[in-house]
Amino acid sequence: MYVSRTSVWSRTSMTLALALGLTVLGCNGDDDGEEGPPVDVTLSGKVTYDFVPASYSPATRSGTLGFGQATAKPVRDVTIQVLGKNNTVLGKATTDSSGRYELKYTAGEGANVTLAALAKTNTPAIQVEDNTSNNAIWAVSTQLKVKAGAVSQDLHAGHGWTGSSYNANMRAAAPFAILDSMYTASQAFLAVRPVPFPPLKVNWSPKNAPERGQASAGQIGTSHFSPGENEIYVLGMAGVDTDEFDSHVIVHEWGHFFEANLSRSDNPGGAHSSGDILDPRIAFGEGYGNALSAILLPTSVYVDTLWNRGSLVAFGFDMESAPVPSDDPNPGVFSEFSVMRFLYDLHDGATVTESTYDQVSLNLGILYDVLVGPQKTTAGVTTIGSFIHGLKAQPGVNASAVDTLAAHYRIGSIRSTWGEGDSDLVGMYTQLSGLPLNTSGTLQSGAAHNRRSQNRYYVFTGTGGTVSVTASSVDDVGILALQNGTTVGKSDETVTGQEKFTFPSQAGKTYVVVLTGYRLSDDDAPESYSFNLSISSP
Repeated sequence: MYVSRTSVWSRTSMTLALALGLTVLGCNGDDDGEEGPPVDVTLSGKVTYDFVPASYSPATRSGTLGFGQATAKPVRDVTIQVLGKNNTVLGKATTDSSGRYELKYTAGEGANVTLAALAKTNTPAIQVEDNTSNNAIWAVSTQLKVKAGAVSQDLHAGHGWTGSSYNANMRAAAPFAILDSMYTASQAFLAVRPVPFPPLKVNWSPKNAPERGQASAGQIGTSHFSPGENEIYVLGMAGVDTDEFDSHVIVHEWGHFFEANLSRSDNPGGAHSSGDILDPRIAFGEGYGNALSAILLPTSVYVDTLWNRGSLVAFGFDMESAPVPSDDPNPGVFSEFSVMRFLYDLHDGATVTESTYDQVSLNLGILYDVLVGPQKTTAGVTTIGSFIHGLKAQPGVNASAVDTLAAHYRIGSIRSTWGEGDSDLVGMYTQLSGLPLNTSGTLQSGAAHNRRSQNRYYVFTGTGGTVSVTASSVDDVGILALQNGTTVGKSDETVTGQEKFTFPSQAGKTYVVVLTGYRLSDDDAPESYSFNLSISSP
């Protein structure tokens, strides 16, 4: 479902008071002051936040947050308000691309009012809330005494870093940094296409830690997009892991939001890293998120900072070029790193060293058209194969140049959504000429459920009748049926034995049954284990 369509977006005034308690700058107390007769005020100024650059060197494999290189950046397209008694909104405006605003209001001369900039953009609608404090919208504010005429007042959200730690009461830049990265990503697409972005709620708190539990207590596991809630969570615990200034991480997660709401993602989720031979659904989904961050931000180097034994460190990778030795030892359709560099190269201009294989430089609008078109409607599952097949069908795309670039990353000359042209990818699918199917096979343990060795795809055409899917194994397996990415049936109830479900099929529609194994060997040594699968329909 889409979040924040009604309840959250309608309770700004209710949550603002709490938000101000969290991020107030220069508060003068609760005294309303000596209030005189009403006067008209024209208030103007600029809203900025501290942008702290995250850096990483692939050569030295080191990086950090550059608090000493922080710069003031404008807070763009956010709501700014003047509030009087009981948080009554006396006037409001929206900041422009330079962070400037102007508003008019009337209040008793000499009274205290609050000027607040909310971490909430208007187009598209994105707001950053505190998931550990009743979903209060973050804001930066100050108090003013009402004075007739033209008054100037700037607001600045500082990073709060003291040199060795954060001043918790002054750590106001974080939600605005998150907001600005997502706004930048959104505007890049809006510059080339009229994108119907739905509202987005982002959850950040200085209590958000890399542990699993209750999100309301800050136990969010990691920075992530939650498909079930259609929301994004961002780490913020100082001394452990803070992601608000890790712009590539922020845009990567925003990319999953984009994918889920405007395109499509069949990504099974789970842990992933360089060198993994992944299920092609996650290889595409994570490679796409990485590539998008580099396409939409000024640098191709992905940076993720964190604390390690008290020191602020970083890891990352360059999407422009692989290091030596390579960080992509198993290139191809099952590699997140192959996918991300291929997608990045589709958009960027070729360097001198790339000129022999990279003759592609596509407008972001073309990539958007593929994501919201053929990738969204593919009859198969979302992989780099379905993306390339859809890309080649776009007007003006040189299919031969795309194939040359793909070959550099050991991706075959794709000619169908099923991956024909790449023997590894097409080998994932078993195309059924009809039902019933009764088959057996083997999976490979010693790897997580999102690896290539733990997944099989079976494709058939609906009969119009009820379809029954049954899988059995002495180990743990799960089954899932998809129709154009929509789950029509699934079962993963037991750790051994039988899984079964039924669903009503539509005649002529294409269905994909995904069988997934979950067995992990005690010593992590790969071992084959068997399964039986039955798909039938009257």
